[in-house]
Amino acid sequence: MNILNLPGAALAWLGRQGTRALAVSIFVGLAVPQLASYVKPHLGVTVFVLLLFSYLRTDPSAFSRVIRAPGLSIMAALWVMVAVPLLFGAAYAFSGLRETMPALYTIMILQLAIAPITSSAAFAALMGFDVAFSLVGLILCNTLSPLTTVAVSYLFLGTSLISPLELGGKLLFFFAASGAIAWLIRRVAGQTWIEERKESIDGLNVIAVFIFAVAAMESVQRNVIADPLFALGLAGFIIVLTVALIGLSALVFMRAGLDRGLVVGLLAGFRNLGVVMAALGASLPEVAWFYFALAQFPIYLFPALLKPLAKRLQPSR
Repeated sequence: MNILNLPGAALAWLGRQGTRALAVSIFVGLAVPQLASYVKPHLGVTVFVLLLFSYLRTDPSAFSRVIRAPGLSIMAALWVMVAVPLLFGAAYAFSGLRETMPALYTIMILQLAIAPITSSAAFAALMGFDVAFSLVGLILCNTLSPLTTVAVSYLFLGTSLISPLELGGKLLFFFAASGAIAWLIRRVAGQTWIEERKESIDGLNVIAVFIFAVAAMESVQRNVIADPLFALGLAGFIIVLTVALIGLSALVFMRAGLDRGLVVGLLAGFRNLGVVMAALGASLPEVAWFYFALAQFPIYLFPALLKPLAKRLQPSR
């Protein structure tokens, strides 16, 4: 093999590992928390790159089909950004958590209020789900986010901790600019060139989400050592919550197909807490950072568990 082809071959190999590489990356990030200070300044660039790759991995014809019949995508966005925060936010409020653990309650409400992770469509590509449906759903969720995030915050916290104008401006820039660059690349290079390199694009996706893993794991070791029982209980709760969000969403959207339902479940369960931490990080207590770190484990581990199901569902599309 020509040595000049090695980087591309390595990225393609990493892309073929897909969900397995994601699962490993979270533990690598856990093992090297000292790198967090180096990668945190680059999280904004990473978000942009993940969106760019999501656009590139989306078949334009499939994207057009979803756009022409947007009913299911609109329902999915309303479920993720309105119904789920109201249902689970009410459960949190009635549980008494606000009085007993106010800092934890705050970050849990913000998790429900914020839009899905920007890598949702990239994860869908790695798992073999419908990337176009995932991307359109993600765009609609983020379109609603400036309004719904503030509304949910006021409803359950009594105040808005995030500026809707600032949030909306950042989201508009990321989605519009990354979409424009993806369109330009597709226009110049052609769809065939992109299809031939989809495994390399997936490999770059894996590297980008690994950066998030490194940035998030900084606080885990010291919190586990300080109170292992609390850490275990909180991790268990986050896993149960994620399973409930994915499972309930899949059931609600079962008539659209289990594969579509699971895509909605991933949008509902994998929330972009990174936006919250970036906006409020300096003012949030240690337990919020610990919750943010533990919330990454289902995001990185569940795709590997769901991919075999995705493969079984593919012929039904």
